[in-house]
Amino acid sequence: MGKLRIGVVGLGAAAKNIHLPAIRKTAGLELVGGVDPAATVDQHAFPVFASLAEMLDKATPDIVAIVTPPDSHYPLICECLDAGVHVFCEKPFVETLEQGHDVIARAAAADRHVVVNNEFRFMNVHEAAYDRIGTDDFGDLLFISIHQTFFVTEETEAGWRGESKRRTCFEFGTHALDLCRYFFGEEPSRISARMPKPGRPEGADYLNLIQMEFSGDRVAHITLDRLSRGPHRYLDIRLDGTQSCIETRLGGQAEVAFGIRGGSKKPYMRLDFAPSGSAHLYQGDKRRK
Repeated sequence: MGKLRIGVVGLGAAAKNIHLPAIRKTAGLELVGGVDPAATVDQHAFPVFASLAEMLDKATPDIVAIVTPPDSHYPLICECLDAGVHVFCEKPFVETLEQGHDVIARAAAADRHVVVNNEFRFMNVHEAAYDRIGTDDFGDLLFISIHQTFFVTEETEAGWRGESKRRTCFEFGTHALDLCRYFFGEEPSRISARMPKPGRPEGADYLNLIQMEFSGDRVAHITLDRLSRGPHRYLDIRLDGTQSCIETRLGGQAEVAFGIRGGSKKPYMRLDFAPSGSAHLYQGDKRRK
């Protein structure tokens, strides 16, 4: 089997920093073209087209990666499926449940795959945590707590993100929701949420309080706090099991800690160095990587 031909729609920051480097590193893919009205041919080492229709016709990709603002996803996905092309779509997927159901039906009718880029479950720290679930030292997973504090600035709100009223849950909450499904290994039976807007009733959903319920009376609680003016904590997760707990953190850190253990009252010193994230298993005060 030869290489799969892939085209990219949207050549902005996400494509430049994430998707194009990943495509170049993937041996089974051949980049055959891109679409972006603001891009020019001399900016890229591959053909750049004015429209998706032109790329589908001239470059004949097997797969199209859609890396555009979310309000454009649905029509672009439909155009690809109508042309018999597989789709790799950036999250958030589409804007409404009705659009989602329609895409699923179209993909089934065309016998084509539509994949959404929920990459957090494939990160090393989350895979390491997942692999401990069900083991003798962790036991069964009972409860998940996910927390983010995000310091919002003009830079973080640039482009379409700053214009979206569903800023936090729609753009980032999809990762947290998917991780809960991943760790519990099933779909939730019920989801409830509050999106209060203290002090800015017309603003974006900068505070998300979400609860997901799973079988066996198990629960996940998600707090996404972008009202915070405090330290930036991109994603902290705690998994409580029958035998121990696991804590993960995304984001680099170098830290020396001194203290007294609560149970034993013994002093301790700990050096943490994690350039991209960490995952630790705890049994009481005892910690293991």
